[in-house]
Amino acid sequence: MVNDEHSQRMRRLKQQHAKRSTPRYRSLLAHWLRCVLKPPARAKVAPLLTPSRGEVSISFAGHATALIRYPNLAVLCDPHLGDWCGSVHREVRPGLSPGELGDIDLILLTSQEPDHLHKKTLSRLPRSATVIVPPFAAQCVSSFGFARVIELGPDQSVEHRRVDISAIATKPRADKAPGMAYVLRGDGPSVFFCGSSGYFDGFSQVGRRFQPDIALLPIGGYSPSSFREHNMSPLDALYAFEDLCAKIMIPIRYGSFALSYERLHDPSRWLTELVAARDLEDYVIALEPGQSRIFTRPAAAVLPSLSRAISESEEVDLVTPVPADAPVAKPDEATGAG
Repeated sequence: MVNDEHSQRMRRLKQQHAKRSTPRYRSLLAHWLRCVLKPPARAKVAPLLTPSRGEVSISFAGHATALIRYPNLAVLCDPHLGDWCGSVHREVRPGLSPGELGDIDLILLTSQEPDHLHKKTLSRLPRSATVIVPPFAAQCVSSFGFARVIELGPDQSVEHRRVDISAIATKPRADKAPGMAYVLRGDGPSVFFCGSSGYFDGFSQVGRRFQPDIALLPIGGYSPSSFREHNMSPLDALYAFEDLCAKIMIPIRYGSFALSYERLHDPSRWLTELVAARDLEDYVIALEPGQSRIFTRPAAAVLPSLSRAISESEEVDLVTPVPADAPVAKPDEATGAG
């Protein structure tokens, strides 16, 4: 029954993607050469927010890099603060700098791909941090001298400073080493972080097991259509969001590097259209590079189906975003006992 339902969802996705004409670069190489000649746009950097008990703050740095802070733990995911990804020049400056990351105690890497495991950025992070990597990836970071390097395979978990980290396999690739997503459960809303994956039935398995409160999902890298085997479009991500039974979605992995043929800002524009058409403004929160939000612990909620317009969204009890100008906990209150 579950497989039949997933097959139907895959067919609907194929039909809906076939109806859309994706704005594309005529020549990706020509676009890369033009980008070399102009500096990256400045990010709108705002001060980092400090969560208090029962809260989590999330900061988006650009591409797949996100900073997740619980009161007792700062977690940096897929850190890439460099100007280059291979031969591709960054088009928007990162919204975080190494100087802001001195208290990072945990680093999560989702794959060995250079846009997720960026060695130059890792070399500038605190050596006191613990690094969690997918299977066979420890050798890629062992030379940096971090306090601990842990290979975490599918369905394995570890507790670090009272935060439970569970590794979840992403969509398998025959030509690549396995990638991982992670579920974090600490003193505040639970968070699912997926740096890169194609859409597959694994998201519904995570939803049945964890029902994470907040899902960080990639939305770029879908043109040509064959790239959707290993990346998600905004529409794929919304389907994954529903499968996860999450309450808030934050899009990532878009808008910094032109790694595929869709135009750089097409993922955000398409997602905005989809969100407006489905009345999902309260469910999907897009952060600009350098922007942070604090989320409070949610009450129990059931997310309506995203396959139809959600007209009753005001009746759904979601994770509540705290306004950016709301008072935050003092530093000694936010650190907890960790």
